[in-house]
Amino acid sequence: MEVATLTKTSSLSLPADSYIYKILQIDSNLAAISSDDSLRIIDSTSLKEIAGGILKNVHAGVTCLEAPENDKNVFLTAGRDAVVRSWDLRDNRSPSKPVRQYIESHSDDVTELQFHPHSRGTLLSGSTDGLVNIYNIDHSDEDDALSQVANHGSSIHHAGFLSNSQFFALSHDETFSIYQLESQDNLAPDVAPHVFGDLRPKLECEYIVDIIPHIGSGEAILGAGSHSKHHLDLVPLQYADNWSFDQNITIRLPGAHGEEIVRSMLINHDAQTIFTAGEGGLIRAWRTSAENAQEHMQEAETPTETEKPKKKKKKKKDHAAGDEAKGRFKPY
Repeated sequence: MEVATLTKTSSLSLPADSYIYKILQIDSNLAAISSDDSLRIIDSTSLKEIAGGILKNVHAGVTCLEAPENDKNVFLTAGRDAVVRSWDLRDNRSPSKPVRQYIESHSDDVTELQFHPHSRGTLLSGSTDGLVNIYNIDHSDEDDALSQVANHGSSIHHAGFLSNSQFFALSHDETFSIYQLESQDNLAPDVAPHVFGDLRPKLECEYIVDIIPHIGSGEAILGAGSHSKHHLDLVPLQYADNWSFDQNITIRLPGAHGEEIVRSMLINHDAQTIFTAGEGGLIRAWRTSAENAQEHMQEAETPTETEKPKKKKKKKKDHAAGDEAKGRFKPY
């Protein structure tokens, strides 16, 4: 197992007890959405907000963020009102007017948005209603836009494209399945999903952060976290005859975010840096290094100067002994 070293922790102007839901790479910067319904643009080197880089009230109860690779001025957000919105950051005259709205395809909170890696008009959304939808956003009419619906059977935490022809669904109770993308002519027979079930006993973890695919390589990275043991493992998901996990080449982030849940992770291969964000409102940067790993393990668990001491939160009833997992998997 390779061990990563903590290199930097952010200091953002977030309200107290804010969660960061997702971080996203945008050229040389990061974008982040948080529980105060803001979208923030952050310098990836200093982990500080750039000047004018805070857009407030981007959504009523924002839960997810996505950006097309070919236009870094456009973002998609979605949230608890089951609405998908597209924003153009250059439109100063009417910044509250969305380019597209699909408001009937989900009946509950939208928790995930992703574009297809090679078909930029193809959008995926996931929701706590248990559905993963595929849209052709060239159509403004919602009925024409919706092309495929997969019913995962439980509340969607994350979903996304694993390849040009496959997408995955990960639920809040950590069940994981891989689905086949339907062909446009609808003549191909239906392919049954590859059902992994609950990943926690398989990967010896307490929760799953997300799955980051490397399209075209037959590989993806899954974040498996343990808030009680204070670490996050990056586990490879690989395709040979089928998709499977290889725990022999796991990378561990010791300390992670302490007792706080890691909500999002990002791998910048060019900078050889791993970014994580969590419920403590912090973003952290990591580098893989086998040398002096033990020396940094204690340091990673020690609060930095940018971290303010937090009051101990009272545990909810569903966090009591014997029912801890049930409380953990409540979305947002």
